[in-house]
Amino acid sequence: MGGQRQEQRFPRDEVGDIIDIAARLDELVDDPIDQGLTLEQLFHVADEVGISRDAVERAIVDQTRRKASDRREARKRVRRRMRFIRHAMVFAVVISALLLIDVLNGGGWWFYYVAALWGAVLAIQGMRFLTRRRGPLEQAMLERED
Repeated sequence: MGGQRQEQRFPRDEVGDIIDIAARLDELVDDPIDQGLTLEQLFHVADEVGISRDAVERAIVDQTRRKASDRREARKRVRRRMRFIRHAMVFAVVISALLLIDVLNGGGWWFYYVAALWGAVLAIQGMRFLTRRRGPLEQAMLERED
């Protein structure tokens, strides 16, 4: 059993996170109001760990595209949420009006059929909204896991 130790290695997918954390801890920017790194500072840091300028430029483009895609997805989620909320509000107003009409006419409670059918459609839309990928239910579950 020689005194030789195996060199610790880090997977590529963890290297970026480690460097990011180290950059925050070491305060690479001397400015007391952290405004991040300039492009040249970023190239310098990357060069220090053996990452080419070209790789940094490609990563910047990829990061920009990912942010734009995330924003588009967020807008879609907000639109879906608003569409569901509007649908629920219209449901409540219309069913209330139908109930009022039914009560005033002394009818046979016919509005239940409309409320049941429309309520089922609204419930299905609500389930799809809540359980969809990156939906509110998934987000809440992920937050609990962290």
